[in-house]
Parts: sequence; C-alpha cells; structure tokens
Amino acid sequence: MRAAYAVAPVLLLALGACSSPGAPGSSPSAADADSAASALADTGTWNPCADLAPGPVGRELGARVRKETGTVETPRCAFLPAEKGGPTLNVTYTWFPDGFEEAWRSMGELDGDVRDLDVPGADQARLVVSARRQAVLVTGFAQIGDLVETVNAAALAPYDEKAVVAATTRVMATLAKHAPASPEDAAGRG
Repeated sequence: MRAAYAVAPVLLLALGACSSPGAPGSSPSAADADSAASALADTGTWNPCADLAPGPVGRELGARVRKETGTVETPRCAFLPAEKGGPTLNVTYTWFPDGFEEAWRSMGELDGDVRDLDVPGADQARLVVSARRQAVLVTGFAQIGDLVETVNAAALAPYDEKAVVAATTRVMATLAKHAPASPEDAAGRG
C-alpha cells in the first residue's frame, strides 16, 4: 500500500499545476463556482468544501488558492494554486463504521512521519508528514463518528513544512466542527 500512498500526492501535485476546464490558462469565475455549489446543493450532494473558503485556506498555506467544487456528476473539494507551483489542498471522505484503527490498518504502511493529533470535535485524528527535497506532502485523517475525512496538502520546494502542517490541521478542525453526523444528515445538507 506504500506505493498507493506515494501516488496520491504525486497526483495531487499534478492537479495543482493544472488549470481549470475551459480555455488554457483560464480560471473559474466566481459565477462558475457559485453555479457548481448551487448545483451540488440542488442534488442533495454534501461537499465538505461548503465549510471552507479559499481566503483562509490560502492564508494558512502561505499562498493564494482557488476553490474547486467540481460538478454535479463529479463533485470534489480542492484548493488549487492561484499561481503555478503553489501549494494545493484537497479533502475526501468516506463513511466507515468499523472505527478509526481499522480504517488506518486498511491503508497499510504509510511513508512518512506519523503523528497522533488532538483535533477538537474528532474522535481520533492522525497526520502523516513526508518531507523530501522537492516537496512536502501532508495527509491528515480524522474520524468523527462513522465519517473519516482525509485532508491532503502538498507544497513544492522551497516550502514551509510547519505552515503546511498547520494548514492541514486547521482544515481538519474546521471539518470536524461542521461534520455531518450520518449519511442522512449529509444528504440533508446538500
């Protein structure tokens, strides 16, 4: 499973370098973002991005980012760099009733420095930090009831590891504070 963990951050970095759909080099307008968000709301699809904004996330990461919530068919929660090579952050989640430790074991051995965290509102949380010369990759896992949320952050060199760790941890705290209690609660928020 170590290889799978190594691939995810590489893909995250590649996504961060990409521009949004549309004309080359274009970025989504506020109207596009509002349209995607309202489309997600109309379908009842909960998106953890609803509780996050690009301004605070970018300030935590140390660079401007833009928020991407995807489409009705392919929802996502990503904060992509406003400028090429900037830091990026994304959030995924799954409903997993078997507990945090079982979810953790199912991932296999992870490459990086593993740290337990105390995240207000989370039953349990853990962080994996993999700092290399080219980039720092930080992944946070938080369980809130049966919900496991994953926050992936990446920054290319020269990077500020403490800032990326702090940004990931603060995003985890925001997500835990606003987490739905159940899949039914999540569906009701859409």
